[in-house]
Amino acid sequence: MLDNITVPVRYVVASGTSLGSRGDEQERIRTSLDAVTAHYPNIQIGAKVASNHGAILKKDFPAIAEAVREVAALDRGGR
Repeated sequence: MLDNITVPVRYVVASGTSLGSRGDEQERIRTSLDAVTAHYPNIQIGAKVASNHGAILKKDFPAIAEAVREVAALDRGGR
């Protein structure tokens, strides 16, 4: 599925514990992100924030807004 992404994508990654996760599940997923961003140049991490996934919109909306602005600026630049 990631092979089909042809536009810039920015992820804001929550680093807090996730409700319902067991053990180090979330940390293993986060560790795999470096390989994903290395293989897919359109996918980048816009920010890593301290919130968990349930609170990211409430607590870290500035990081999300910045990621949106970054992608929008790329679009205005004609990619």
